Amino acid sequence: MKPVSYLSKLLLFLVLYLPFVAGGDQSDQRLEALFEILKSSHDEVLLLETESAIWDIWYDSGSADVDELMLQASELERAGELAAAEEIYSEIIAVLPGFSEGWNRRATVRFYQRDFEGSLADIEQTLRLEPRHFGAIWGLGMILGSQRDFQRAILAFERLLEIKPNARDAPRRIELLKQELARESV
Repeated sequence: MKPVSYLSKLLLFLVLYLPFVAGGDQSDQRLEALFEILKSSHDEVLLLETESAIWDIWYDSGSADVDELMLQASELERAGELAAAEEIYSEIIAVLPGFSEGWNRRATVRFYQRDFEGSLADIEQTLRLEPRHFGAIWGLGMILGSQRDFQRAILAFERLLEIKPNARDAPRRIELLKQELARESV
């Protein structure tokens, strides 16, 4: 493991602890610096902190009411009440259609319910709003792989690695998908 540069630590501190004019979600100004750290650092602790900071920003809708709904839906999701969680995420999307995490969370719930077409539609919208959404890209790769669309699944995981080079399972998934693709070609 390479040592963390002083500059990377300073940048993370500045991004996380100094006040910014922007609110949360995918339009937050702090994301640029965080994605740069995610792309360039090799320090596992710094990468985990950076990824966590990105998720925190994505979950912050800028609306206390929507944030409360996000918490309720998340609790329902953890309790296995997926249909109820999906309903709340749909309400969030209706109120804030430009909030990428609302779409991503509903995509996740739909994925768990094996509604892959609905999940793919929500992932597409998530990625329109936040093209760097590594969670949505991972989900895209998983769904495409399960649908045996190996070439596009490989592309999704390769895109994931461009954004988040430390995505540990992506290289293995790419290799497995390439093996499946080769088997189909025979």
